[in-house]
Amino acid sequence: MKKTLTFICLILLAGCQTHTKKTLGKPLSFPTALEIKSQCESETAQQVESRELHVWMCQSVTAIQNRFFDADKYQGKTCDIVITQPLGKQPTNVSTNGGDPDLCKVALEATEQAIDSGTFPLRPASLKEKIIVHFAPEKT
Repeated sequence: MKKTLTFICLILLAGCQTHTKKTLGKPLSFPTALEIKSQCESETAQQVESRELHVWMCQSVTAIQNRFFDADKYQGKTCDIVITQPLGKQPTNVSTNGGDPDLCKVALEATEQAIDSGTFPLRPASLKEKIIVHFAPEKT
């Protein structure tokens, strides 16, 4: 299950392609947790095995991607982020576990911003408390 989850996260995060540029003086607008959940539920078929896990992965990836800028800059680089999330609670710790230092810094910041904004979803019981997310941005 751990290898499967890591592989799925790799595939989902490989597309970290939010290309929104930060602009001074112009506030950024992000979707709410409810909007992200609705989007993910509508994109995940009802009959999918482990639907709860698929929706959670979609929500977490979307929440992070919305705060991950300039993905093209990190093409070919990787970073593993370890998220510690007790059941029924927001993550209590986020750390890096190897990879490109520059990518790890922005991936960590994007993850922490998603958590701080309340858009990071509560983990399903089928996942362990420590979740490894593999960032590997690709150019579109």
